[in-house]
Amino acid sequence: MDFDLDKYKKFLKTRYLGRNLIYLEKTDSTNSFASKLIKKKAENRSGTLKGTVVLAKTQLKGRGRFDRKWISPEGGLWFTLILETGLEPKNFAEVTLIAAYSIVNILDRDYKINAEIKWPNDIYYKKLKLGGILTEAEKIGGITYLLIGIGLNANLTKVDLAPYGRKSVSIKIILGKDIEREIILSKILFNIEEDYEYYSQTKDFKTIFKKIEKRLKFI
Repeated sequence: MDFDLDKYKKFLKTRYLGRNLIYLEKTDSTNSFASKLIKKKAENRSGTLKGTVVLAKTQLKGRGRFDRKWISPEGGLWFTLILETGLEPKNFAEVTLIAAYSIVNILDRDYKINAEIKWPNDIYYKKLKLGGILTEAEKIGGITYLLIGIGLNANLTKVDLAPYGRKSVSIKIILGKDIEREIILSKILFNIEEDYEYYSQTKDFKTIFKKIEKRLKFI
């Protein structure tokens, strides 16, 4: 179940998002690791972390909104995007929706999985949780960072998801086979970069929301 970094780089088509990828065997949570990373960078006054992705094989203390526990065994996609942003705090929820739409769009287009966004930050398939997003912000050294933590149940089995009590599902369970995580991650990052760059430059969320709302459920 190891993540093939060479395959990932081969399929990555972004300009900057995910070009710098930090792969961890295990960590408490990728958001927590990313937070420590930007603080260390600020202390050293070195380089940029724009577009860095922190990816973990497993998370020991994965978390969702309200610090809910997120089970993160091998086979899933557990990662955090680090974005340097000029957006206002009132816009951060919209970035979460952009990331969520990028995921459901790829699932539908490339895997024929009709997933939906459950407001405000979850990915569902037939009333079963498939993934979630935790967006956090930190301002350090005059720079505002968005940490977009994404958990996607990629190649997890029913045994892996048993602690959720039949309330969750994985891509593997839906399709009946493993997927290449390197490829789906590269595609998700490409989609996020496109819509995020458009939004951050134009502040035009109305145009983006026209496609998001078709996949958005409030219950």
